[in-house]
Amino acid sequence: MEIKKIDQRFSTAGQLSEADLETVASQGYQLVINFRPDGEGGDTQPANAALADKAQTLGLAYAYVPVVPNQIQPAHVEQVSKLLSQHKGPVLGFCRTGNRANNVYQQALHTWGLPESDSLTKPDCCCQPQQNGEQNLSSRLLGWLKR
Repeated sequence: MEIKKIDQRFSTAGQLSEADLETVASQGYQLVINFRPDGEGGDTQPANAALADKAQTLGLAYAYVPVVPNQIQPAHVEQVSKLLSQHKGPVLGFCRTGNRANNVYQQALHTWGLPESDSLTKPDCCCQPQQNGEQNLSSRLLGWLKR
Protein backbone atom coordinates (compact mmCIF):
# COMPACT_ATOMS: atom_id res chain seq x y z
CA MET A 1 0.00 0.00 0.00
CA GLU A 2 1.36 3.37 -1.03
CA ILE A 3 -0.15 6.44 0.61
CA LYS A 4 0.20 9.81 -1.11
CA LYS A 5 -0.19 12.82 1.15
CA ILE A 6 -2.17 15.52 -0.63
CA ASP A 7 -2.09 18.02 2.24
CA GLN A 8 -2.11 18.10 6.04
CA ARG A 9 -5.62 16.69 6.18
CA PHE A 10 -6.11 14.37 3.21
CA SER A 11 -4.16 11.50 1.69
CA THR A 12 -4.96 9.01 -1.04
CA ALA A 13 -4.17 5.40 -1.82
CA GLY A 14 -5.04 2.71 -4.31
CA GLN A 15 -7.32 -0.18 -3.39
CA LEU A 16 -7.05 -1.11 0.28
CA SER A 17 -7.38 -4.56 1.80
CA GLU A 18 -8.59 -5.45 5.27
CA ALA A 19 -4.94 -5.85 6.34
CA ASP A 20 -4.14 -2.39 4.97
CA LEU A 21 -6.80 -0.92 7.24
CA GLU A 22 -4.80 -2.09 10.25
CA THR A 23 -1.82 -0.09 9.00
CA VAL A 24 -4.04 2.91 8.26
CA ALA A 25 -5.41 2.84 11.81
CA SER A 26 -1.92 2.56 13.30
CA GLN A 27 -0.84 5.64 11.31
CA GLY A 28 -3.49 7.78 12.97
CA TYR A 29 -6.05 8.20 10.22
CA GLN A 30 -9.51 8.87 11.63
CA LEU A 31 -11.67 8.53 8.53
CA VAL A 32 -11.36 6.27 5.49
CA ILE A 33 -13.43 7.05 2.39
CA ASN A 34 -13.94 4.32 -0.22
CA PHE A 35 -14.56 5.87 -3.65
CA ARG A 36 -14.49 2.58 -5.55
CA PRO A 37 -17.81 0.97 -6.55
CA ASP A 38 -18.17 -2.68 -5.52
CA GLY A 39 -17.20 -5.08 -8.29
CA GLU A 40 -15.26 -2.53 -10.35
CA GLY A 41 -12.08 -4.59 -9.96
CA GLY A 42 -13.71 -7.97 -10.37
CA ASP A 43 -13.61 -10.81 -7.87
CA THR A 44 -10.25 -9.76 -6.42
CA GLN A 45 -11.57 -6.41 -5.15
CA PRO A 46 -12.53 -6.53 -1.46
CA ALA A 47 -16.22 -5.88 -0.89
CA ASN A 48 -17.15 -2.57 0.67
CA ALA A 49 -19.11 -4.30 3.45
CA ALA A 50 -16.06 -6.34 4.50
CA LEU A 51 -13.87 -3.22 4.58
CA ALA A 52 -16.50 -1.29 6.54
CA ASP A 53 -16.74 -4.09 9.11
CA LYS A 54 -12.96 -4.23 9.50
CA ALA A 55 -12.75 -0.44 9.88
CA GLN A 56 -15.41 -0.53 12.57
CA THR A 57 -13.51 -3.18 14.57
CA LEU A 58 -10.42 -0.94 14.36
CA GLY A 59 -12.30 2.15 15.53
CA LEU A 60 -11.96 3.91 12.17
CA ALA A 61 -14.76 6.02 10.76
CA TYR A 62 -15.56 4.69 7.30
CA ALA A 63 -17.64 6.04 4.43
CA TYR A 64 -18.64 4.66 1.05
CA VAL A 65 -18.89 7.20 -1.77
CA PRO A 66 -18.84 5.07 -4.94
CA VAL A 67 -17.71 7.13 -7.93
CA VAL A 68 -17.61 5.61 -11.41
CA PRO A 69 -14.36 6.66 -13.16
CA ASN A 70 -14.68 10.08 -14.84
CA GLN A 71 -18.22 10.54 -13.51
CA ILE A 72 -17.88 12.68 -10.38
CA GLN A 73 -21.29 14.14 -9.55
CA PRO A 74 -22.20 17.13 -7.35
CA ALA A 75 -23.76 14.70 -4.87
CA HIS A 76 -20.37 13.00 -4.42
CA VAL A 77 -18.69 16.33 -3.73
CA GLU A 78 -21.41 17.34 -1.29
CA GLN A 79 -21.16 14.02 0.56
CA VAL A 80 -17.39 14.37 0.93
CA SER A 81 -17.77 17.97 2.09
CA LYS A 82 -20.13 16.85 4.83
CA LEU A 83 -17.80 14.04 5.88
CA LEU A 84 -14.85 16.41 6.07
CA SER A 85 -16.82 18.87 8.17
CA GLN A 86 -17.75 16.06 10.59
CA HIS A 87 -14.25 14.54 10.84
CA LYS A 88 -11.44 16.97 11.59
CA GLY A 89 -8.60 14.44 11.78
CA PRO A 90 -6.50 12.88 9.03
CA VAL A 91 -8.55 11.36 6.22
CA LEU A 92 -7.53 8.66 3.73
CA GLY A 93 -9.49 8.36 0.50
CA PHE A 94 -8.97 5.39 -1.78
CA CYS A 95 -10.05 4.04 -5.15
CA ARG A 96 -8.16 2.04 -7.79
CA THR A 97 -5.24 4.49 -8.06
CA GLY A 98 -6.12 7.34 -5.69
CA ASN A 99 -6.89 9.78 -8.52
CA ARG A 100 -10.69 9.79 -8.08
CA ALA A 101 -10.26 10.28 -4.34
CA ASN A 102 -8.04 13.31 -4.92
CA ASN A 103 -10.32 14.75 -7.62
CA VAL A 104 -13.41 14.58 -5.42
CA TYR A 105 -11.45 16.09 -2.52
CA GLN A 106 -10.18 18.98 -4.65
CA GLN A 107 -13.71 19.69 -5.88
CA ALA A 108 -14.99 19.60 -2.31
CA LEU A 109 -12.39 22.18 -1.30
CA HIS A 110 -13.27 24.53 -4.13
CA THR A 111 -16.97 23.99 -4.69
CA TRP A 112 -18.23 23.78 -1.16
CA GLY A 113 -15.98 26.36 0.48
CA LEU A 114 -14.01 24.17 2.85
CA PRO A 115 -10.97 25.81 4.46
CA GLU A 116 -8.03 26.10 2.12
CA SER A 117 -5.70 28.05 4.35
CA ASP A 118 -2.62 27.47 6.43
CA SER A 119 -1.49 23.95 7.19
CA LEU A 120 -4.75 22.18 6.32
CA THR A 121 -4.11 22.16 2.61
CA LYS A 122 -0.43 22.94 2.21
CA PRO A 123 2.05 20.12 1.67
CA ASP A 124 4.57 19.38 4.41
CA CYS A 125 7.41 21.17 2.62
CA CYS A 126 5.51 24.45 2.87
CA CYS A 127 4.44 24.50 6.49
CA GLN A 128 6.60 22.20 8.58
CA PRO A 129 9.68 23.70 10.25
CA GLN A 130 12.86 22.30 8.79
CA GLN A 131 15.60 20.66 10.80
CA ASN A 132 18.77 22.52 11.79
CA GLY A 133 17.01 25.90 11.85
CA GLU A 134 16.36 25.99 8.11
CA GLN A 135 13.29 27.81 6.87
CA ASN A 136 10.41 25.97 5.23
CA LEU A 137 9.63 26.56 1.57
CA SER A 138 6.99 29.23 2.23
CA SER A 139 9.35 31.23 4.45
CA ARG A 140 12.17 31.03 1.89
CA LEU A 141 9.87 32.15 -0.91
CA LEU A 142 8.51 35.09 1.09
CA GLY A 143 12.06 36.12 1.97
CA TRP A 144 13.07 35.99 -1.69
CA LEU A 145 10.03 38.05 -2.74
CA LYS A 146 10.84 40.77 -0.17
CA ARG A 147 14.26 41.37 -1.75
